[in-house]
Amino acid sequence: MNPQIEWRDVKDQRYLLMHFTGHFSADNARNAISTISPLITKAERKITMVWECTGMAGFDIAAREAWQIFIRDIKSKIEKIHLVSNKLVIRSGAVVIGIFAGIRIATWATLDEWQMQG
Repeated sequence: MNPQIEWRDVKDQRYLLMHFTGHFSADNARNAISTISPLITKAERKITMVWECTGMAGFDIAAREAWQIFIRDIKSKIEKIHLVSNKLVIRSGAVVIGIFAGIRIATWATLDEWQMQG
């Protein structure tokens, strides 16, 4: 599945970590949304997401649009979003999602850089 989705504990905090690889299609977006939705519904508090996109090559516009609507719709359940990528096109897409959803997305070049945060 693209992305691979897992809960990960880092420095005594729980994150919903998503590993995106290759090209993110509209079908990938729909499948991910249907997988993530119940996880968010079950969460007892706001969640922090990490979009690990270092292996992501690109995305369909339809995938970005579906993703940004999904993020906007679950905004009240999100504490923060971290994007991990050093690719300008991926970072730019995330900025568009954040603006549309009204959520600031913190960006990091590598997973190690993110894990070293505050």
